[in-house]
Amino acid sequence: MRTLVTGATGFVGRYLVRDLVARGHEVVAVVRPSRSLPAEFAELGVEVLRADLRRPSDELAAALRDVDAIVNLAAGTQGSWRAAFDLNVLTAEHLAAAIRAAGWRGRLVHVSSFSVYALNQLPAGALVDERTPLEPEPGRRDDYAWAKRVQERVIDELRADPHGPEVVVVRPGAIYGPGRQFQYRLGRRVGSVVLLLGGRVPMPLNYVENTVSLLATCVEHPRAAGEVFNAVDPDPPRQREYLRAWRRAQPERIRVLPVPLTAMRAVSALLLAAGRRTGGRIRPPGFFDPYMTTPTLRRFRYATGRPTEVLGWTPPVGREEAFARTFRAAS
Repeated sequence: MRTLVTGATGFVGRYLVRDLVARGHEVVAVVRPSRSLPAEFAELGVEVLRADLRRPSDELAAALRDVDAIVNLAAGTQGSWRAAFDLNVLTAEHLAAAIRAAGWRGRLVHVSSFSVYALNQLPAGALVDERTPLEPEPGRRDDYAWAKRVQERVIDELRADPHGPEVVVVRPGAIYGPGRQFQYRLGRRVGSVVLLLGGRVPMPLNYVENTVSLLATCVEHPRAAGEVFNAVDPDPPRQREYLRAWRRAQPERIRVLPVPLTAMRAVSALLLAAGRRTGGRIRPPGFFDPYMTTPTLRRFRYATGRPTEVLGWTPPVGREEAFARTFRAAS
């Protein structure tokens, strides 16, 4: 099977390329012209297509004529709102244009995010699964959540096209592993100090090797076509549990300053009231904007069984081993 991977040099992309090659795939890695190539790509026999998906690409449309599947990992989490738009939305638009130009009808596995869900509209303790409604007001969320929600709308147009590709959407939780140990769902890190927001909130984590195993299965399995899967490991750890494992692996002493959620909500309420009194001239920063923070700080339950139910897939790496691999690498 010949599989094209966008975002191939990213954190998840490198793991996915290795996994696909191990499964016997011929891999075409889409890499920006300015990016350096991982040495292992040559060792693995990976074909490289130099293209910047932020711009239209005739080369991509031509390459698709010889490809069976695409995994779209092109995305970005850092920078301004414009960077978020370019790296998530523009890349999806140009990929969709290339697919239409080539008349391509293979299997497209699109990697979305948990951030597209309407979590502000759910009560504490609600179950989050693949049927959870999507965010109705993405403009009120952070730049990444906004961009991923708009990105999915682009992919939805492909899904709705009866002459288009077979589309599978995978929405991972917070992906972790060697090289990505600290999680934003803990709070904020400032040097050797961590501002812990809450402490008892379950974290919908997904170990990176479990993520790529599910993505590769979605490429190969006939029953994945047209489906949506959440990628969350069973039995999500609470914040303090994950923080303890992370702190033990750090070479320096880490101080933790707990920030009670009740205190955060009180400050948020004061800032929102000030905003109303000043006609919007005072606005709470993202750290204190409840519409931005509620999706990560409200306690939810997370359904993890649909990939097993539909595909017979189970995560290959359990939590204990995933923690050991992640934090052994950090120490």
